[in-house]
Amino acid sequence: MSQSAVSRAFTPGARISPETRRRVLEAAERLGYRPNAIARSLSTRRSGIVALIVGDLHNPFYPQALSQMAQALEAGGRRALLLTHDAGRDVQETLDAARAYQIEAAIVFPTRLNSTPPSLGDVSRGGIPVLLFNRRLPGHDDLLSVACDNHAGGRLAAQILYGSGARRLAFIGGDPETSTHQDRLRGFSEWLAGVGLSPVAAPARAFHYDWGFQATLDLHAAGERPDAIFGANDIVAIGVLDALRLLGRRVPEEVSVIGFDGIQEGGRVAYRLTTIRQPLEAMIEDALRTLDDPRPGSGPRLHPGELVWRGTVRGNPP
Repeated sequence: MSQSAVSRAFTPGARISPETRRRVLEAAERLGYRPNAIARSLSTRRSGIVALIVGDLHNPFYPQALSQMAQALEAGGRRALLLTHDAGRDVQETLDAARAYQIEAAIVFPTRLNSTPPSLGDVSRGGIPVLLFNRRLPGHDDLLSVACDNHAGGRLAAQILYGSGARRLAFIGGDPETSTHQDRLRGFSEWLAGVGLSPVAAPARAFHYDWGFQATLDLHAAGERPDAIFGANDIVAIGVLDALRLLGRRVPEEVSVIGFDGIQEGGRVAYRLTTIRQPLEAMIEDALRTLDDPRPGSGPRLHPGELVWRGTVRGNPP
């Protein structure tokens, strides 16, 4: 049997008789042969591999997002290549490492982008589309981006907490260098300014449980007693809830709490966290469509969050 016949047997859509394909596959099964996907990509110039580049995995939202993204890629006949990115390195180095695997595209999950925006654009212009997932770089609409509308979500959080009767509202932030933190805080502050209020001063550091817990203790140790707290994400808000429990403050009777993301942990009986859920499935579908038909310069593609009312905000849902 010729080498070309064997090659066609393992190539989807190639012209080969069903009988020949069957014989090749049976022989391959007996010999334990598997085609080399990387070698094939060198000749076809299509690997079907999409790099998923991620930094901090402490936020449970992103392992969930990675899992669903990988499943969506597989359903479309592609494969995910996971690479972790150290915040102290230039993301360009990680992208260069990914290119060694003949990737067709790259999706960068939230991480501190120490590389200059033009370097990301250079990769896109080199024929490999790069998409930022759930973050954006203001002023750089040449970069592909699909995200939740974090600014609108921040405004919604302020509206919900204010509507519960709260007037001393605090925002316990995440990483202040990320667009997710900045956009949620900006939306929150802008809405409160419209009713003549400002957020209770509170520091920002990380999108982690420990930070939400410690920041809440520090806020109260400084004499602040907010009657509502917006956690920068759900895992921060869960830390807030545990700290309030330790302090003896009742939720929602004394303090209303709202989070952001919609992670499974927030729905557990111990927390029943009211939150703004990111439309993850719609965002993933949009991201993959955008990679298939990239149009740099169109600006970030934003998806509205959804209010999930549980038990940590006073009153009734709007």
